[in-house]
Amino acid sequence: MSQLIGRLRRTLAVRTMRAARAANRSKLARTLLRGRSVRGLPLVNTLYHSVFRLGVAPGAEVVYRGVRLTGPAWDNTIMPSISGGYYEQFEVSLFERLAALGGHVVDVGANIGVYACTGAARLPEGGRLTAFEPVPENLGHLRANVTRNGLDDRVEIAAVAVGESAGELTLHLSAEQSGKHSADARNAGPGASSVTVPMTTLDERLGDAGADLVKIDVEGYEGFVLRGAPTTLAAEPTLMFELHPELQANCGFPAGDLLDLVYSTYERVFLIDELHDTLIPCERAYFDRPDAVGLYRSNVIAAARPAHLAELTAYIGPASA
Repeated sequence: MSQLIGRLRRTLAVRTMRAARAANRSKLARTLLRGRSVRGLPLVNTLYHSVFRLGVAPGAEVVYRGVRLTGPAWDNTIMPSISGGYYEQFEVSLFERLAALGGHVVDVGANIGVYACTGAARLPEGGRLTAFEPVPENLGHLRANVTRNGLDDRVEIAAVAVGESAGELTLHLSAEQSGKHSADARNAGPGASSVTVPMTTLDERLGDAGADLVKIDVEGYEGFVLRGAPTTLAAEPTLMFELHPELQANCGFPAGDLLDLVYSTYERVFLIDELHDTLIPCERAYFDRPDAVGLYRSNVIAAARPAHLAELTAYIGPASA
């Protein structure tokens, strides 16, 4: 009986969270909230997390896209959306498809291993993945999740931050979300603590081996990661990275400078449109518009390799106006 009640509670929680997500993505909600997420309202966020806890025990293992994952019990964003089956759904599917082409995949800011595990699970024979994660709590879950899914022989975990130069980096640890830890305290939010971690560069760590696919999500520090990778970038690996002007400005590497660096190497750059599962081809000037990025349009892919571009073709929509 207790198992039946548990399944019913989980089903109810997941359906409620999915319904809330669908409402948040509706045109009416986006108009009323002016492009902001309803989760930004404290009461709504509290209710959302309460519903999650009603159906999923804190620290419980959940299945997402065929891999089993655990994460921080206190996290109120990543774990609920993984449990609901919709965490960065389009982005993760693109990452999986590109990882399946093989080679060396790199995940900078691996967190608990959502991308690292789903990508590594789809690597062909001989493919490998390097996951960089410096935050001790996230690192513990990352290691456990890689082992839990039988991926130790495909995944190398590097317990370091990645930046412009080797040394150390002070990270501010969010008290709200395990995905908000950042090099800038403003990005981490109120109540943040801090930790100093070792830091390397992509060029130093990867050496001549380079990479074929690089995903970067480091809460505003993306520009420094790429500035420390001129040799890696010269081989034109496909890049997937977060574009969030406020976070990047706070970290001291404005989004415009990040984009200039990317466009200096890549001709084909796409804005990911999560709402329509579409890649929007963009010229550099498009990103100077104040409405260029925002909710559901804050991730970018830059690609040059023919095999990767061919894999993305089905998702490419009309060019930005």
